[in-house]
Amino acid sequence: MDFALFMERYGYKILLGIMAAVVIGIFAIPVLGLVKVMKLYGLEVGLVIIIVSALYGFTVWRRYANAYGQAQGKYFYDDKWYKRR
Repeated sequence: MDFALFMERYGYKILLGIMAAVVIGIFAIPVLGLVKVMKLYGLEVGLVIIIVSALYGFTVWRRYANAYGQAQGKYFYDDKWYKRR
């Protein structure tokens, strides 16, 4: 079996396996970190860390990302910005 036939037959399965491993790794690493923090400091501290990080993500990081996107859109993607100054 040559390489082209091998890739035609098994290539998508191998690619799907690699991508599944990457996606599972992206979700599993933070979860395992939170489990370790909860085991180290206790359930209450772990829940506080989860709640604080969620609040930070929904408030501070969202505002920062929104402002950054508006600035990028204003200066780099708006072709009429220099005419309106």
